Amino acid sequence: MTVPNLYWPIYKNLENECLAVANYIHFADDQLGVYSAIIADLIVRCSIEIEALAKDLYQQLGGDMSPIDDIAGTPRDPYFDTDCLDLLEQKWKLSKKQLKLTSINFYFTDIKHQIINPLHKANKRGTSGSKWKQAYQAIKHDRKNSLAKANICNLIHSMGALYILNLYYKDDRIDIGRVYLNDANFDSRAGSEIFSTFTVKATSLSMSKDMDDSNIQGSSESDLEKSIFIIKYDDKSFFEMHESHIKDLEITVQNFRNSKEIQTYFEKYPESQFKSINQACFEIGGIGLLSRIVCTKHTMQLKTHRLEAKLNKHNNIYPKVPES
Repeated sequence: MTVPNLYWPIYKNLENECLAVANYIHFADDQLGVYSAIIADLIVRCSIEIEALAKDLYQQLGGDMSPIDDIAGTPRDPYFDTDCLDLLEQKWKLSKKQLKLTSINFYFTDIKHQIINPLHKANKRGTSGSKWKQAYQAIKHDRKNSLAKANICNLIHSMGALYILNLYYKDDRIDIGRVYLNDANFDSRAGSEIFSTFTVKATSLSMSKDMDDSNIQGSSESDLEKSIFIIKYDDKSFFEMHESHIKDLEITVQNFRNSKEIQTYFEKYPESQFKSINQACFEIGGIGLLSRIVCTKHTMQLKTHRLEAKLNKHNNIYPKVPES
């Protein structure tokens, strides 16, 4: 039986309340320190949700919520930050994940305020931890003397942290359309009216007989680390592309072996060595010979290959083929 997602509706309610505040307070670069009791309430409620989600995701990853011994040997329950968020950090590198602020109610012009990574140091405690988490603890335990920490900056970062955890809890694979009909579009807001996610494309592939993620071209490690979603071919399309490549490769090899022009060349120059069929064809007979030898019949057929957005969990993007 499918377990209902109780977290997302609560997040959306908090988001709506945050946007309501932005209707009365100008969310801009010089206003980030503005604070209020309403913002304090939102930060506390948001952080309570973060605690619950962190513990839930921790258990999904195999974490045990049974009491553990602290340094002094005294049993304690796992902490949502140094235990739960720390495991999520190890698995998913959440401290690197970035968000863009894209609400029409926000007026930030400084790039350092437009792009945030709200879970940076969220797995640390005390003054080593993230600012929004320090604010949460201070407001919760001494609201009267800590109200100044209930400011716009800490609200946005706590909302961002909760949004990211919600996306990882939902763990959606989002179909974003057929490649060749140009209807493949992904809304990087992923349901938010405040944030947009960073995405990385894994759609440029070098085709080969054996394939895995090492065939992905064009994406850097830094792009991968900051991105929450990976744009990729769905697995069915990936297998179809590989199958088409293998068919064309077999025909290409046969064409190469049967070519009189190539046979004559190797008889005349038996010491010749080439790195690939493509290189040999081009150097022996130019683009004309290359086009006659290399088969693209199957790979160039109009197909309905589909793209999807997959959550970035820093595991395999594509299956390994041939499958082991």
